Amino acid sequence: MRILSIFIFVLIIFPSYGQKAMTINQYMHNRFAINSAFAGSREVLSLFGSFRKQWAGLPQSPQAQYFTGHMPLRKSGMAVGLQIFNETFAIKRNFGASLSYTYRFHINPQTWMAFSLSGGFTSYSINWNEVTLEDAQDELFYTQEASSGPQAGFGWSFYNNKLFGGASIPEFFTQDFEKLDGPKFVPKRMDILLTGGYLLDLSSNWRFQPSFLMKINQTTGNWTDISGSIIYNNRIWGGVTYRTIEEMVFHVGWQILPQLRMAYSYGYSLTDIGNFSNGSYEISLQYDFGYIINTLNPKFF
Repeated sequence: MRILSIFIFVLIIFPSYGQKAMTINQYMHNRFAINSAFAGSREVLSLFGSFRKQWAGLPQSPQAQYFTGHMPLRKSGMAVGLQIFNETFAIKRNFGASLSYTYRFHINPQTWMAFSLSGGFTSYSINWNEVTLEDAQDELFYTQEASSGPQAGFGWSFYNNKLFGGASIPEFFTQDFEKLDGPKFVPKRMDILLTGGYLLDLSSNWRFQPSFLMKINQTTGNWTDISGSIIYNNRIWGGVTYRTIEEMVFHVGWQILPQLRMAYSYGYSLTDIGNFSNGSYEISLQYDFGYIINTLNPKFF
């Protein structure tokens, strides 16, 4: 009996403790996706959708779709948000959705501090029907295993028009893909995310935007994204990210309208897998509905 080599490879590369398994490259443009305490930070209803393809060129390579929406409420100290994600890794699939509530307050006239709680559900499945076998009569592989359960998270943040920082635990519960016996609360398997950034004015037309994202996990290990972007005339920008698990990511973006932004990123692994794939890419669209304030310039932080 021979299982698809790509499936074995995916099981080895990706941890068997399920959460959102793939990393969002464009975290600096969608901070809410990694920390729900940033809900309302754009001061309007903000929608963000993205598609990510990992290790393009490999058969059945991982891919994911993400959608987020968040907005402040009429009472300025409250905000709400929604996240939906769908990830596919060969015959493994993750799907989840959550709602969040954020309480925020001014620590000075320009700067907010916020705390958030989120809750929802996640489901995980393995479809053995998609495995290629030498013995096509093996009934063991004509089944689908599935599990689902609650999702809960916490976030803290501070931000203004020039800087941001925060810490979050996006999911308290994790799923063991080897058993699919339901989500469990195991603190050492949780992801702890730390992020921060600053917007530096270089001239009337040029800005520099350094930022970082750090993931801490006692079970699967730690890594850090160190990013820098150059923004021209608040319309066009490009940048690069170095990920400490030996990956480079290049970003470009275009502010099509004051409310509409499009971005593209391309990542290349510096490890051996870079020799067998065409890299990873992510494309996104963001639209802001200006029902609270009308701004002439796009909001970067």
